Amino acid sequence: MFYLLNYVKYHNKFLKKIILGILLAIINNLMNLLLSIISGSLLTYTFLIGIKNNSTYYNYIIPIILIRIIFIIKTITQYFEKIIQHNNTLYLLNNFRILIFNKIFPLYPTNLISIFNIDILNMLISDIEILDFFYIKIFVPIIVIIIITIIVLTYLSIINFIFFIILFVTILFLILFYFFYFYKKGKIIGEKYIFLKEKYFFYINNFILQHTEYKIFEGIKHISFKIKNLELKLENIQLIKNTYNIQSKLLMNILININLLLVLIYYYNSISKYQIILFLLFFITFYKILFPLNNVFQNIHEIFLSAKKIFYLIEKKPTVLFVKNNIKINNYLILLKIDNLSFYFNKRNPYILKNISLYIKKHQKIAITGHNGSGKSTLFMLLTRAWDPVKGKIFLDKYNLKNWDLISLRNNISVMTQKIYLFSDTLKNNILLNNQNNKNINDSYLKKILKLVGLKKLLENEGLNTWMGDGGRLLSGGELKKLGIARIIIHNGNLILLDEPTEGLDENSSFKIIKLILSFFKKKTVIIITHNIHILKKMDYIYLINNGSIIEKGKHNNLINKKEYYWNYIKNNIIL
Repeated sequence: MFYLLNYVKYHNKFLKKIILGILLAIINNLMNLLLSIISGSLLTYTFLIGIKNNSTYYNYIIPIILIRIIFIIKTITQYFEKIIQHNNTLYLLNNFRILIFNKIFPLYPTNLISIFNIDILNMLISDIEILDFFYIKIFVPIIVIIIITIIVLTYLSIINFIFFIILFVTILFLILFYFFYFYKKGKIIGEKYIFLKEKYFFYINNFILQHTEYKIFEGIKHISFKIKNLELKLENIQLIKNTYNIQSKLLMNILININLLLVLIYYYNSISKYQIILFLLFFITFYKILFPLNNVFQNIHEIFLSAKKIFYLIEKKPTVLFVKNNIKINNYLILLKIDNLSFYFNKRNPYILKNISLYIKKHQKIAITGHNGSGKSTLFMLLTRAWDPVKGKIFLDKYNLKNWDLISLRNNISVMTQKIYLFSDTLKNNILLNNQNNKNINDSYLKKILKLVGLKKLLENEGLNTWMGDGGRLLSGGELKKLGIARIIIHNGNLILLDEPTEGLDENSSFKIIKLILSFFKKKTVIIITHNIHILKKMDYIYLINNGSIIEKGKHNNLINKKEYYWNYIKNNIIL
């Protein structure tokens, strides 16, 4: 229930519209009840006049006028209720999706490490639609039912206490039975349905994204079988849900008929038995108002689970917080100091980095090398504050990294990760990224950079407007590396972080890229993660990391002459 209270909290700005929609729904239902009462009265008195005394005067014009007035009010309120509820529904869907995006943007990998991308997509599509169902089929109708029921029970307690008891017992029985039977059934089915739906979206996502790999390795049949199997399970669950829904409606219809039978029995020998039509119409109309109860108990747990997932993400707070003040720095001075740094992803896992300390002077060219999984790339992520260290401190230009504001840090650090992402966008936008508003960068400069990194072929045909990624031009591993280098050159920060910049390149291209990096970033501080011997030889200083610790450091020739860890590492590993 806590998560559904949050549902209201995030829409308090539009609470007036929601309340207005509820009020119109209440008025509409009250008009239906009044319509049944007056219509029943008209029929009753018309019948009585017919069987008692044809000459008796009965002014049927007044009830007919009242019926018309009530019907007009009912039609108007129903019209505006539908419009308001429709607009509220559109707002809720739109607002929740925007809210999720706005909450995701400030989060960092440390917040999202346990959440699949497909889970977020599932929230944006399926879970939000379930909350939409909650608003339309449960939230508004239940509030209306509660208020109408209180009014009706109060009215019956005054005019006919027997009918009050009948109605009260019926509603109490319905709620208890629905809770102890349909809620428990719905809870089991709801959990299975959510779980299977998540797996279904996961396999569909994998099938679409990795279709080529599945095709190459003959995995199409395997994943198709899994998807079809999940579809059958989801279909079976839907059949069970439909069965429960039918049972729920059947139970309500049985109770309605029992109530009507009790009304008939009560009036059989009564003096006022001719008023039976009035109460029959009243009860039938009232029970129609109760029909939304069919959707509540068997679906509420599924709604709770969806709400829990959404609000778990929405309520997440960024673990990496940036200061708001801008740091005034010397653009020509980037010093890096790491003091006794340690890091793990969570307490259950071992340390990825242990007691790392290093000092890098301005304009130095530094290499970090070591076996795969030794923590090199993780160190880069800490330098960009994707995570914060568990222990130790990082200083950039004598300022603690935590004292840098986001804009200053991003402007001064250029990062090329090991995996280069190709966005479904134009070639120009793929290079510019966050430099879209930089007036110093024109198309001719972009073309020059593409030629420098060896991507001249991409300028053929549509040039910088060439569509890349899905539905467009795809790039090989080597071309992606060159694209990453082009992005770094365009960004041109004061601290350059390169993770395996020559991986996937042929020897000739590798030499050209190394030469380009060293010449273009001559007056920059450069840190390169690499296994490439040609890069290692050209570096001012080398750090060898093993199992998260620096085990040796120095210049290439000095480390080779020492014939210790670095020498063994070079000798036993082919580094090209």
